[in-house]
Amino acid sequence: MKKSIVFASLLGLILIACNVNTALVMPKDVKYLQEVGNVPERLSLEQNWPDSTKEKFWFTPQGAEIMPYLWFTWLEQPDSEELFRSSEYMSMLGYLPMKTSKFNPSGLPVGFVMTRQKSVKGAMLGFTCAACHTNQLDYQGNKYLIDGAPTLGNFVKFFDNLMDALNETHRDDEKFMRFAKRVLGGTYSVQSAEKLRSDLLKQATASGQRQMVNDLPNSFPDDFTSYARLDAFTNIENAGTAFALKMLSNRNTPAAPVSYPFLWGTHQSDVVQWNCSAPNTPVVGPLVRNTGQVVGVFGGLEIKKAAWWQRLYGKKKRYSSTIDFHGLGALELYVKDLRSPRWEDTNFPAINRDLAAAGEPLFKEHCARCHKIVKPADEGLPYKAARTPLDSLGTDPMTAWAAEHHMAATGILEGTKAEILIGDRFRDSAQAIQIPVNGVVGLVLKNPVKALSAAAITGEKETETKSWRKHVAYHERIRDSIVEHRFDQHGLMELAVMDREHPEDYTPTNKNLDGLVYKGRPLNGIWATAPYLHNGSVPSLWALMMPPPERPRTFWVGSREFDPNEVGYVYDRGKTKFQVYRNGKIMEGNSNLGHNYGTHLPEADRRALVEFMKTL
Repeated sequence: MKKSIVFASLLGLILIACNVNTALVMPKDVKYLQEVGNVPERLSLEQNWPDSTKEKFWFTPQGAEIMPYLWFTWLEQPDSEELFRSSEYMSMLGYLPMKTSKFNPSGLPVGFVMTRQKSVKGAMLGFTCAACHTNQLDYQGNKYLIDGAPTLGNFVKFFDNLMDALNETHRDDEKFMRFAKRVLGGTYSVQSAEKLRSDLLKQATASGQRQMVNDLPNSFPDDFTSYARLDAFTNIENAGTAFALKMLSNRNTPAAPVSYPFLWGTHQSDVVQWNCSAPNTPVVGPLVRNTGQVVGVFGGLEIKKAAWWQRLYGKKKRYSSTIDFHGLGALELYVKDLRSPRWEDTNFPAINRDLAAAGEPLFKEHCARCHKIVKPADEGLPYKAARTPLDSLGTDPMTAWAAEHHMAATGILEGTKAEILIGDRFRDSAQAIQIPVNGVVGLVLKNPVKALSAAAITGEKETETKSWRKHVAYHERIRDSIVEHRFDQHGLMELAVMDREHPEDYTPTNKNLDGLVYKGRPLNGIWATAPYLHNGSVPSLWALMMPPPERPRTFWVGSREFDPNEVGYVYDRGKTKFQVYRNGKIMEGNSNLGHNYGTHLPEADRRALVEFMKTL
């Protein structure tokens, strides 16, 4: 592997060492509480992570702040005296309960973490990567924990219920009294309780604003987003356009949900995001990618005009957030080493090797142009992802279209350079994603040593003794990383022409798809990542191999019970229904047409293809 294009200074290396060793340090006044309810025993598969790394990944903070940690510890469910954090309730929401441990003092689910603080009283509850990228498969009594797999969590339902719980706690005197006595403990008094109730109202109001900004119109069904998917991209946009600029009406509707991507291979890819919009330049790419991700999940991005005295020496804007660069660096380091799970490590029925062997040449013919075959031993090597034009792929276009066409007012950013150091100056409106990108660049440039030291954790171990100034043109690296998100047509991978004899395979649309692409990546471990297609509109690999019009139009989601024959979760039962059609028409964002590669082969060949994919 080539050396990183960015080298850390001696100071940076010292910071790196501190980051890795102190990524998880609990406050001295932390109290360890018994988890509420039963936590299932799970089996782990070999994914190149020791147990110590797994727990660090599950509970290392990245700077997201949802609400005070102690509040969540003692918050009751909206319509019950049972605690919100109970295992049964969090399981209902699709998250994975865990036992109390050194780094999980309140027995919260995977990915629900305490921010880094000297005192628990100042600590906040946050999400970390693991909340969205860890999952569980159940089969014949065994429960397998898959690190890096897409969650089945229902974030929208979680946040709606959390809002209801906050509001009910503030409204109901008895519920509030129980909450206040638990939170305040020995410091409880009438005055401190009144102060807590006032703070609770402020939190509920702020959370209600987030709920309002990212809400769907009434014309959408209640379970549109549902389990196992989220329009994270528009949430990131709104974090910049509505919240960072303090213009709540400056929003776009998050109506293009996607399935959470699996993490193994992410660090090695040249681009990330389903629409290939984020370059993954070594060291700097992961830094920018991860910073943007935190911005979308309670990262507290703010963009303000600089003070008058700062403007005297050219500074025009102030950027701030709660992002934890140390945590981000450590988390990326863990993901770099993550590998896909292997089918043979489970108690699933053994792979039919003869059938899989018959499927391999079919995969190479129909699938490998977009989904490169990578040997398990080579998973740590970089790869170039395929970029498939939407008008050829034929799948639902909403994710890529919305990312390209969402617009927003620029507010106080009008007249400043889009990438701060270079680029065209913002007019009164701009592509919505440019605003949080501007914020991310501003945050990184504000803290270059801290940010670079965190990013350089994931670089090569080799260093050079030449000067920092000569070899770390840091601002330019950040700038180049951002502006590389445009790919010319020569960067698109040559693709197989789809069968034009089957127009019913394509998603009907009148939208302009010029230049829009979706990402094709190696399918190692694909069997553990249902549901399928970028928008989670197909429940199993077998359903994906059906001719598109024959794929299920309605199916249940939310079950963890694995079906090794269809290769996906059972979908004749679950927690809510996924619906492709409504009122006789395909809902935008929910189409499961397109991607007809190999789908019109004889059934025996399609079965062979699915069997081969179990081996990946």
